[in-house]
Amino acid sequence: MARVVLRGSKGHVLAVWAGHPWVFAQAVLRVEGRAADGDVVEVVDEGGRLLGSGFYSSRSAIAVRTLTRGPADQVDDAFLHAAVSRAVHRRKRLMGLPGPQTTGYRLVHAEGDGLPGLIADRYGDVVTVQFTSLGMKRREQVVLDTLGELLRPRAILETVDEEVQKLEGFESQRLPVRGRWEAPAVFEESGITYAVDPLSAQKTGFYFDQRENRKLLARLVRGQRVLDCCCYVGAFGIACAKAGAIEVDGVDTSLPALAAAQRHAELAHVADRVRFHKSDARPFLEQAQRAKRTWDVVIVDPPKYARRQGDVEKALKGKYLPLNTQALRVVSPGGLLVTCSCSARVRPDHFLRTVGLAAAQAGRSTRVLALRGAGPDHPVPPAFVEGAYLKCVFLEVD
Repeated sequence: MARVVLRGSKGHVLAVWAGHPWVFAQAVLRVEGRAADGDVVEVVDEGGRLLGSGFYSSRSAIAVRTLTRGPADQVDDAFLHAAVSRAVHRRKRLMGLPGPQTTGYRLVHAEGDGLPGLIADRYGDVVTVQFTSLGMKRREQVVLDTLGELLRPRAILETVDEEVQKLEGFESQRLPVRGRWEAPAVFEESGITYAVDPLSAQKTGFYFDQRENRKLLARLVRGQRVLDCCCYVGAFGIACAKAGAIEVDGVDTSLPALAAAQRHAELAHVADRVRFHKSDARPFLEQAQRAKRTWDVVIVDPPKYARRQGDVEKALKGKYLPLNTQALRVVSPGGLLVTCSCSARVRPDHFLRTVGLAAAQAGRSTRVLALRGAGPDHPVPPAFVEGAYLKCVFLEVD
């Protein structure tokens, strides 16, 4: 059995010992034995003490994605079957998912469920899977068999992240891998019906990570006018309209996403109060400011601006700062700004400081009412700060 020996630095060893699921390539002193990409290897310190076992990659900046604190021979089909089963039952036992009003949610959240390289989502009677490590991709059959056995979906679809695949050295395609697929996948979130095609959508098809934030916002918007920037398929805005917002504007650059958003507004019977606009958020906000338009609630939920550490400063100064400045200028006095970052590389304190600078540039006084993340179906190991990628800030704006 191949072993990855960590450098003697206390920080490298302590991070893994504390439960951080990644062993970075820079922390590796040497590899003992033969280890092919995707193999399960043991991780040890220089004294030979076992720290855990996981999937090996010589190509990635993440040399090992750990699965267990135990030896490598524990990781077999039975191990993966049990881990997937625990993830599915965890949602039911702790979160009541699926429930009477919510049938769409994250089923398996990679490292958070002890299954690095696997993301699975449930859309009613359809399941999607995304493999983000070669080690997990090589074991896809046991994953698919287990999900099929536990959930009996009408179809299992594979979605892809091409950039991750390139880094990990494998290829997949968006396609049905089990069952009979016919679009759309229909599901409910908080009693609102959505219908999406995960094979033609961006990312995994729907942003389940914002569910609890949508629920909170829905309690605050009765009688309010709402602007949803980067609205994608309309989930934030439609949740607001369903909760009693009198007027909702949604803005996005994607025509397919806007078409889906319009369908969702019709399914929710709120199309008379919701309007969608094809535009980049910043030009729309600039035009709204010139026209002296304001909204009681403004939502800013942009795409990932910083994929790499080297992108962070540019993203904060060149993307988040001007976007939030423009958004703050169109919030009515006493209104709310709900602003988000889904970039794991952007630290919460740096994001908050950027929002504070945006408020100063906009000439607005703000206070944070809530700093939130993803819902409980997106669990994170305590030591894995990179896993807590979503920042969702609720601010009162004077």
